[in-house]
Amino acid sequence: MSTSADPVPDDRSGRLGLVALVAGLVSVLAALAFPFAPVSQPVVTYAWPTSAAPTGAAIPMLPYQPQSLTVTVSADAARATGPGTVLFSTAPLVADPLAEPLQGLTVRVDADRTLDVTSGGRTFDPVPPGSLRVESTIAATTLSVDGREVARADGDVRPAVAGAFTGAATSAGLSFSAVGDTRFQTTAGGWKVALGVVAVLAFLVALGALLLLRGRKASLLSSSGRNATSSRGPRARLADLGVVGGLLLWQVIGPLTVDDGYIAGIVRSLGQNGQVGTVFRWLNSPETPFGWFYEVLALIAGVDPAPFWLRLPATALGIVGWFLLSRCVLPRLTAPSMPLLAGVVYLAWWLPYDLGVRPEPWVLVGSALVFVLVERAIERSSPVALVGALAIAGFTLAVTPTGLMAFVPLLVGAAALLRLLKPTTLVVGIAALGLTLVLVYAGQTWASVLDSVGIRTLIGGDRPWTDEYVRYASLLTVGDAEGNLGRRAPVLLLVLAFAALAFGARDRLTGTSRRVVVVTLLSLVSLAFTPTKWTHHFGAFAVLGTATTLLALEAWRRSVPDDGSRRLRRASVGVAVAAGVSGLTLAGYNQWHWISSYAITWSTLSPQLGGVRFADAVLVLGAVVAVVLAVLALRRSGEPATGRQQRRFPVMRGGAATEWGPALAIGVVVLVVAIEVLSFARTAYQRRDSYTLASDSVASLTGHSCGIADRLRVERDPLAGLLPAEQPGALPTTGPDGPSMAGADLPAWRGPAVTTGWYRLPGRDSATYPPGEEPAAPGPVVVTLTGPVLTGDVVAEFRAADGQVTRVPLDEGATQYAESASVDAPRSRDLRLDPALSVDQVAVRLVSSRDTPESQGFSVPRIARLVPWNDVLTPGTPAAVDWPGAFLFPCTPFPTLRDGVAELPGWRVSTDARSEAQSGYISYTASQGGPWLTARALVRQVRYAVYLPGLPLTDIASLERWVPTTPLVPPAVTSREVSLSGFSTPGPLSIGES
Repeated sequence: MSTSADPVPDDRSGRLGLVALVAGLVSVLAALAFPFAPVSQPVVTYAWPTSAAPTGAAIPMLPYQPQSLTVTVSADAARATGPGTVLFSTAPLVADPLAEPLQGLTVRVDADRTLDVTSGGRTFDPVPPGSLRVESTIAATTLSVDGREVARADGDVRPAVAGAFTGAATSAGLSFSAVGDTRFQTTAGGWKVALGVVAVLAFLVALGALLLLRGRKASLLSSSGRNATSSRGPRARLADLGVVGGLLLWQVIGPLTVDDGYIAGIVRSLGQNGQVGTVFRWLNSPETPFGWFYEVLALIAGVDPAPFWLRLPATALGIVGWFLLSRCVLPRLTAPSMPLLAGVVYLAWWLPYDLGVRPEPWVLVGSALVFVLVERAIERSSPVALVGALAIAGFTLAVTPTGLMAFVPLLVGAAALLRLLKPTTLVVGIAALGLTLVLVYAGQTWASVLDSVGIRTLIGGDRPWTDEYVRYASLLTVGDAEGNLGRRAPVLLLVLAFAALAFGARDRLTGTSRRVVVVTLLSLVSLAFTPTKWTHHFGAFAVLGTATTLLALEAWRRSVPDDGSRRLRRASVGVAVAAGVSGLTLAGYNQWHWISSYAITWSTLSPQLGGVRFADAVLVLGAVVAVVLAVLALRRSGEPATGRQQRRFPVMRGGAATEWGPALAIGVVVLVVAIEVLSFARTAYQRRDSYTLASDSVASLTGHSCGIADRLRVERDPLAGLLPAEQPGALPTTGPDGPSMAGADLPAWRGPAVTTGWYRLPGRDSATYPPGEEPAAPGPVVVTLTGPVLTGDVVAEFRAADGQVTRVPLDEGATQYAESASVDAPRSRDLRLDPALSVDQVAVRLVSSRDTPESQGFSVPRIARLVPWNDVLTPGTPAAVDWPGAFLFPCTPFPTLRDGVAELPGWRVSTDARSEAQSGYISYTASQGGPWLTARALVRQVRYAVYLPGLPLTDIASLERWVPTTPLVPPAVTSREVSLSGFSTPGPLSIGES
């Protein structure tokens, strides 16, 4: 329905049109020039030595190679050094074998006093004695002796730089300088700021002129159509209360998403690094051209980075999305008002996908707004609404690649919108899209964004559109959190809705209703062009998916055949298909990411009661009903519908049976929503004395929260908890190659056929936890091991007071932790025996079998004496926090990654070794562009065992102290600012050769 505009005088209309056209052109030109405008960039130079002492300097460069590097070695320094000595190296001379080696620069004295030089994996021919000078840039690396070039390698063979080191007795005669790569650390220059201001102001002038040209002011989002008032009333208010209340409750008790830690790291590091960097991989290259919403989250993190507050924008967007659905989308559709049903389906989408800091809620709202504005533009012939849709579509795409779906409503409505594209509207619309360039390139340049995309292409990880099936395969993979029952329910219901529309109900859709279905379908297709194929992208469909589902239900209900036999056949097919889809849904586990799955009902199996799986019950029940309906259809085939037969088969009356299938599917969705909410509410209550997101939220609301760090406990001194010997046996020994923990070498045994003496088990409550925090149950018995653990290698024997002995293999009822990033090459790890195994026991001893490997070491048993995590890693102490758990450590700042180097932290925080946390290794490996690769090369890791009250056997987290392998001093640093154009780049980035 359209409303006529007040007439605008012709002369004024012409002037307004000219203003809009000129201002729009100015905005477009300014926006196009914006990415290429000059920026300010620091040039930071690092030099060594700072004294004559041979102490190495820590210069963990990021990217790993400097822009340029110069090393000089005097002839006197070379003559004063014995053969085989490393005169200079950019990698530490003593390295942790568990750290990834670096391909640095090495200058070594040969036996005949010549010098061997290697750089970035390239070995040069030995050079004659003399004063050596090495210069390395991206274009070439040259070696000069006494001012004469003796070797040259064209191309990029720059070395990785972790620091400056020498094996000589003195650093006299040695010098090193390197210019850090700061290509992404840019700030807008005066011209860039001016262009941005002009682009925005000119667009606003053009939009204002366009509004005046229309001659009226109207709400762009108001509903219209026959159901315009259907969103009001008691049921609508009840639905509002239920949805908003559900979203607020989920804000408190809801789970983690897989990327909460990753994005939290980006957000919390934004201010200190001077850019929106990826922090955990890709050489901390910018997220540009996507991710402007990080800036919004960073404002919140600057006040309080606790999980509760960082998740608030998602909840707020969820509420906005609901009101867009209920007030602006559903009233335009041909479906009757069903606010309560709409609320349930909306929650079914929102709960498993959208809480957290991922970008899907932003896309959800952006795509819904574009759809509403496009419909408004079509209904009212409004160019202003079209311009608004274009602007929001551009902003939505700049959030994440999934935002591509925001352009789908424009594509679907193109035929009706083309008549609005007068020259003025076209120019202003392009200007609206041009503002996206200002948003995207606010802190970066055209060249730096190309470099950022280039390093992602080099490292890889993206999937082509032909791999889109992977997303749906993950959704249907049992035992994968990507395909838990909550994620399956709304997507499979939407698939069922499409099937219902395709087979018999599509003709019931017209106008807006048809467009919303096509937009939803094409938006799903657009996901194929996103670089990754994870199921969490489905979270962007909460509005469109709900609208399409409701339309399908109504269209199916209205398209009931007149013939009774056909009704029954259709009902049989509907029930069978709904039962199959419902069974697939309920076959998923109630499984979530990392800590959110702990103690959750049905997290390791599909929902069931009394051993009967809900999935099987629904499938069997549906099959029985479908068969009965099919039999009835056969009996009715060809017979007249008499009144007697109608009484015998009342199910046919009014087509009621045809609604059984949809009712079954909706019932399963309601069940899934109930399982999600009730299981998390139950866990929040039962584990209120341990750690859950609910307890964290309550702590944030009532005071300050340091997340899970407030609850974790650390074994700072493992020697303090060793059990006292009760009877003699094989004596343990202590050595540097045996089990160690927290930097302490533990007394231990090694090899086959060892029977230790008995060790007394005292009361473990007070021994394990600080006073006032004793758990109700005793703490676990802990044994630290080295070498492989095979079934039956080592057995713990518990002796009761009556002398009865219980044997427990150490690989059963225990958890383990591998110190290295790979569980295939562990050094030392703990095995924690379930406290229930040692209840009423008085002593324990260890026995190794005759098949135990000689390399297998096992320590004296102990009961860990624990201290609060915050006493060991105090709040505010920087640490390299692995991305899977970064969300839950808000009081632990990240090391800075700026000026071409990575700050060397004293600690690393990781999550347990057996879960997805293993992917935390990406931050320390060259193949993934890990930002802390060079810093990790400087240290060895000393692990501290970590416990969580209430989950004594779970390796919930890991804490490692980073101890330098050699004494380190800071280098001399000089810095200056230069102005560079948006085309300027030092060259492509490199991660070197692994």
